[in-house]
Amino acid sequence: MADMLESIDNLPDISFIDNLTLTDVQALVLNAFYDYYKQITGKKIILARGDPYRVMMLACAQVIYQGLQQVDKAGKMNFLKYAYGDYLKNLAAFKKVTENEPEKAAVRVRWKLEQPRESATSIPAGSRITADYAVYFETQDYAEIPIGETEIILTMLCTETGEQGNGYMAGELSVLVDPVAFIESVANIETSKGGTGEESDQSIAERTFLAPSSFSTAGPDDAYIYHAKDFNQEVGDVLPTSPTPGIVDIRFILKDGSIPGETMIAEMEKHLQQRSKRPLTDFVQVAAPDIVKYNTDFTYWINTSDNASAVQIQEQVKQAVSDYQLWQSTGIGRDINPDELKALLKKAGVKRANIREPVFTVLQDTEVAQVTSTNIVYGGLEND
Repeated sequence: MADMLESIDNLPDISFIDNLTLTDVQALVLNAFYDYYKQITGKKIILARGDPYRVMMLACAQVIYQGLQQVDKAGKMNFLKYAYGDYLKNLAAFKKVTENEPEKAAVRVRWKLEQPRESATSIPAGSRITADYAVYFETQDYAEIPIGETEIILTMLCTETGEQGNGYMAGELSVLVDPVAFIESVANIETSKGGTGEESDQSIAERTFLAPSSFSTAGPDDAYIYHAKDFNQEVGDVLPTSPTPGIVDIRFILKDGSIPGETMIAEMEKHLQQRSKRPLTDFVQVAAPDIVKYNTDFTYWINTSDNASAVQIQEQVKQAVSDYQLWQSTGIGRDINPDELKALLKKAGVKRANIREPVFTVLQDTEVAQVTSTNIVYGGLEND
């Protein structure tokens, strides 16, 4: 389902003005003038290029063409293939799809005491931590470390919506901004994720495409995919399966190919277990896909005839590898396929490549490929 919108993108192009160009409109205006002039006077006329009347009509044709472009746009905004911005939002409203609000990044944080205490240790709501005094995370509710315990793990949210709270790796959020008595240390135990800005047109279009499936109460695949993507706009590929009757297993990854953290998985499960989003008999369980590691290791050569572009091709090779690794990691159940890498390298300008790794590997439906290491060797110029 990673390419579910490809079928829409591949639909035939349509035009509400029969693909008229500016040249076509100019010709229509001039020919209409010539025909009408002959009808009135009985004489044939051809205006010279510098004739003021010809210049005036060509100027009018430009204005008419701009109006036609607006007509074409107005018609196309009624179709998911072309709609964007506010037009897309209004089109999505017909399917009861509304724009998702920006989200705050979330992360689980360990609050730790130096030693057990004989009374509960209070952690006020709104207590903040940071890594660099640029982005802050705060507790949402009052919490306590029980008597005799030395730590508690709390889910904390970024104080602001947006992507700036994403990507803080375990241990980086370790500065306690608001002092809390007896707390020795704080530290996040996972990478912060889930922060989003304004929802992209691609995300809205994708949810609009899936929306009709959500109207069913029978639990079709697309309905679970729709509700999973509706949870957070950063959700990428989603794979619902039913390993046993009555059990629905949901695996998902993020759009950048990263694996969701435990916090996001737990929130996703809570979201999908709502009675309005699943049949009564379905028990929904959510997990990240199983990771299959692979390496990228190859040597490549460039045609001697392309020596003037050798530096540029080398940069394009790096981008091709990055594109391949993203493609490989954003599809659950997508086989590890070196032929895709070879095609991208060829497109980048490589003459030939000796790809040592990866080797073709068939993945299970619940598995996703993740790169471990990358080794790119430039073999130099080679005769055509």
